[in-house]
Amino acid sequence: MEWNMKSAETKEKMPKRVILGEMSATKFSIISDWLKKDNVVVDFANDAEGLIEKISEEPYQLCMVNWLLGGIGPFELIRKIRSSSLNPEIKIMVVSRQVQKVNIQNAITAGAHDFVAEPFENEVVLKRILYHLSPLSTMDASEYEDRELSNNDELGLVNLCLEVCEKLSRTERGQEPHSLHEAVSKIGLAMGSNRTSLVIADVGQSTGVVLASSDDPSFHNFPISLDKYPEIQHVVFSGKVVLIPDVTANTLTHEINKKVKSIPIGSLLVFPVRYQNEVIGVLTIRRPKASEMPSYDKLRVLQAITNLMAAQSNIQLLLRKIYRDQQRTGTE
Repeated sequence: MEWNMKSAETKEKMPKRVILGEMSATKFSIISDWLKKDNVVVDFANDAEGLIEKISEEPYQLCMVNWLLGGIGPFELIRKIRSSSLNPEIKIMVVSRQVQKVNIQNAITAGAHDFVAEPFENEVVLKRILYHLSPLSTMDASEYEDRELSNNDELGLVNLCLEVCEKLSRTERGQEPHSLHEAVSKIGLAMGSNRTSLVIADVGQSTGVVLASSDDPSFHNFPISLDKYPEIQHVVFSGKVVLIPDVTANTLTHEINKKVKSIPIGSLLVFPVRYQNEVIGVLTIRRPKASEMPSYDKLRVLQAITNLMAAQSNIQLLLRKIYRDQQRTGTE
């Protein structure tokens, strides 16, 4: 299986370059200073023409750009960035005050990799930039969901899929946390994971909720700050599977074992949870050792299992939205 990314070793040797496209020269000044201290080359362009010219001359790893830069229209802007870039794997982060879901979806359709809502906290944006600059693999679901299983090696996972389907279909009211815990535990066991978690998260929101975790049946409905998990934000935004093959080689996760002392973590695999073609959360699979992306067969079956849990996850997400709307109404 081939990937559109160089090895982590090769990427680490490349000089990291970021270009910021923004009308205001001061908006990203703090972020720029922080990046430079981290030995990242940072350039700036205040119009679309200058931005396109620079990315056609230098192999930037990332472009963070104002959605309305240059007045040529966001779709055309992102299309030109992608087609003109000297680096075909350039990551594009869109910055905008227009945070309606339709605008976020438009950014995805245009080819952006991330969406930053204004106003933003500089530290949070810095973390997301460093995340995209670090070694990781991504795959669109269309690359594996329509494939036939190539052999019988994954029959164990197919049986797991059937077990999860049967378990969830027979879940009685009030037993959802128990059923979801059993499901993520079975996935974790099949993948050699020491922690597999189901998290609901709505695009554009800063908080999510852990619905189930394989290593603790009592750990459910636990709120988390998504600012600490850029890989979750990335998957919720893009709808792609993300693999961080070696947490020690990733700028943001190389000290994860110092922070998560209860279990050793070597790699992270994150799946989108889809309900009616909308990403409503993620399934995170943490493994104790560095690992490669699973086979197409395994990805397809794991995605199917993940989507089986989507209906119950969506109920929880809707309840959160209702609660949030009530809180907002009460304060107005």
